[in-house]
Amino acid sequence: MKNNKKISNLLLRTHLVSSLIMFLIFLVFFFGTMAMWVNLYMPINTLISAENSKLVAKNIIKDDYRNIDVEQILKVKGWIEVLDTDLNVMYTKGNPKIKRSKYNKDEFYNKIINANNDLFNDNEYIYNIAYNGNKDFTLIVYLPNDNYFNKVIKKPSIGVRNFFRIAITLYLIIFVFIMILYTRITSRNLTIPLQELMKGVKNIYQGDYSTRIQVKCKNEIGQLTQAFNVMVQRIEEERKLKEKSEETKRRLIMDISHDLKNPLASIRGYTDLLIENPKLSQEKRNKYLTVIQNNSIRVNDLITDIFDFSKFESIDFNLELKSVDICEFLREVIASFIPSIEEKNIEYNFSIPDNSIQVKMDTKNMYRAISNLIVNSLKYNEDSTKLNISVQDIGERVLVIIQDNGIGIPKELEIDIFNPFVRVDSSRNSKSGGTGLGLAITKAIIEKHGGNIELESSINCGCRFTITLNKEMKPCL
Repeated sequence: MKNNKKISNLLLRTHLVSSLIMFLIFLVFFFGTMAMWVNLYMPINTLISAENSKLVAKNIIKDDYRNIDVEQILKVKGWIEVLDTDLNVMYTKGNPKIKRSKYNKDEFYNKIINANNDLFNDNEYIYNIAYNGNKDFTLIVYLPNDNYFNKVIKKPSIGVRNFFRIAITLYLIIFVFIMILYTRITSRNLTIPLQELMKGVKNIYQGDYSTRIQVKCKNEIGQLTQAFNVMVQRIEEERKLKEKSEETKRRLIMDISHDLKNPLASIRGYTDLLIENPKLSQEKRNKYLTVIQNNSIRVNDLITDIFDFSKFESIDFNLELKSVDICEFLREVIASFIPSIEEKNIEYNFSIPDNSIQVKMDTKNMYRAISNLIVNSLKYNEDSTKLNISVQDIGERVLVIIQDNGIGIPKELEIDIFNPFVRVDSSRNSKSGGTGLGLAITKAIIEKHGGNIELESSINCGCRFTITLNKEMKPCL
């Protein structure tokens, strides 16, 4: 565990940051207080005559007086007037206290020109002027002397000592407030994760194993949270596996009981009939014995498939692997079914490469897996169905595709069809064929080889089984 993920380092960082914040607050407040003090005593002329001030006529005058920026002037409730060469007021912007249409020469020269283009104050208003030689007009800026400036810029009425006492008191109040706020925020890094952990533990205690704690911490609490989530996930997975195992076990027992009940009842019934009627004709006796024999074979097949399926599902079952040319292997499998294929007049097409493709497999069990698929295609489809078997080499893996255009399997059964005792025909009668374990055994064998099998199908569109095998066998999970 790295040092920067320890709670002790979090506390140390908190202390250092709080000290830095204390120092920064002091600096900001000190210089801010000094700036405020200087600004409170700044003369009006210095502020208004600032080089870039938007309150000064010479800084805002333009050739087109209608585009003069008067925003700052209007904010302090001032106004502007534009005069032509005859001292007529051509343009006004704002709400002037004295509305004029024209200045007389005495007023203009004695009051305005004598101001020498500087700020002028006559206790009623503050004004300054600028002349535009390009367009030959004069701009006058008026600023009320009893509004903004008297309230904001005038000399403070409090003394220096009282000013600094108030400033220090405000500093202490602000400092305490910020430190309390910072402490609350930093403490959340510990309290919130602990509260979430306690909430999660309570939910687990109440049986809610879907609980997960979402805490973003890089310290010991974060590691504890991750460990908690992993623990809960494993508990939940084990609980689900246990429930699934119990449900599978219950369903298997019911399916086995159901599948054994009918043939055994038939065997018992016909046996009793033979015993109770010793004078039956030889023809009827042979007929009843044939029924008994067929049901005995069915029971035996079912028990054998159950045993094999249990064997393949067992983690203790080991394959006898050897490197085999899968192309030649499939030719041999197909050759064994050629008589049955031709008997049903099946149109077949086999696309198998001539070159050797080596795959590690248990040939005996792989034969059973692939033959189950071919048998199903022959058993459940009508005569003249098309059957295609192909092999594709895709680098580290090999695809074996078995496809027909027969009756197909409903879309909703594409996944469940590989489960034990799942049939397209759910009536489970002796005429419908197998034990319902063929595809489950096929899937178990292929997965034991580290591969997988997928089905694409729909009613009356046939089935396409795709088997994927690794050339170098990887253990199944």
